[in-house]
Amino acid sequence: MGLSDNLVRLVSDQVGLGQYHFLRSAMSTAIFLCLRPFLHFQLAPINWQPVFWRTLCLSLSMTLFFSVLSFLPVALAGAGLFTSPVFVLLFSFLFFGVRPGWRRIVAVICGSLGVFLVLRPDAQSFHLLQLLPILAGAFYAGASLITRRYCVSESPYTLSLAYFVMIGVIGLFGASIIDFLGIQGQDETSFLLRGLIWPTASVLGWIAVMTLLSVAGIFMITKAYQMAETSYMSIFEYSYLISAGVAGWLLWGSVFGMGEVAGMGLIIAAGIMAAFSAGQQRPKC
Repeated sequence: MGLSDNLVRLVSDQVGLGQYHFLRSAMSTAIFLCLRPFLHFQLAPINWQPVFWRTLCLSLSMTLFFSVLSFLPVALAGAGLFTSPVFVLLFSFLFFGVRPGWRRIVAVICGSLGVFLVLRPDAQSFHLLQLLPILAGAFYAGASLITRRYCVSESPYTLSLAYFVMIGVIGLFGASIIDFLGIQGQDETSFLLRGLIWPTASVLGWIAVMTLLSVAGIFMITKAYQMAETSYMSIFEYSYLISAGVAGWLLWGSVFGMGEVAGMGLIIAAGIMAAFSAGQQRPKC
C-alpha cells in the first residue's frame, strides 16, 4: 500500500480523485470477477448490514485520505490516518466497554510518538486540510472494529470487493456532481475538485498498476483484521509509514533525517510491544 499510494502523484495532475477511485474500482471488480471461476470464492455477504457499515466507514476513510495526497507527503497523510489505533482504543472503551492492558496503551503512545517524530510538525505551516487524514483515521478505526466484531465469518473477497464497489460509486458520483456544478479546483484542491476527463493510456496504465497493488494490499489487511484482535492488529499498520517512506526514497529521492529514523524505530518498537502483549494474553495449553 505504501508503494501504491506513492504512485498517485503520477496521475494526480491529469485525473481527479473521484475518477481515480472509479477507474481503480472498475479494474478491481474485473480482477475479482475473473478470479472467481478459478478460486471459487463467495462474493455475496452473509450479513448485509455490518458489511454495508464497514464498507461505508472504510470508503469514507480512504476518500478523505486520498484527497490530500496530491499536496501532502504520503508519510504526513499516513501519519494522520494511522491515528486509528488511538480511535480503536477510544471506541472500544466507549461502545464496547473494553479496557486495554497497559502494554497496548504504551504501544499506542510509543507508536504515536514515532509518528510525530516522522512528521516533525510545525505549527506555522499547519493547514486545516491536514485534519482530513485524522478524520480518515477515525472512520478507519470504525471499519476495523466492525471487521473484527461483526464480519469475521465474511469472505475477505466479499469485503474487499464491497469496498472497491462502494468507493467507485462514491467517486463517480462525486466527479459527476463536480462536472454538473462546474466547479474548478485550484492548486491544492485541483485533484480533489476535478471532474470527469478522457484518461490517457499512461493514466490508465499507472492506475492498473496501483489497482493490482491495492487489491493485494486490501485483501491482506482485511484477512488480518479477521484473524487478530483489532487493537493488536492496528499497531502493525504503523509499518505503512516505513513502506511509504522507503518507496518515497526509491521513487522520488526523499531522504530521512535523524528524527525520521528515530520515529521509525519507535514505530517498530510499538509493533514488537503489541506482539509481546498478545503473547502474554494467550491461554496456556
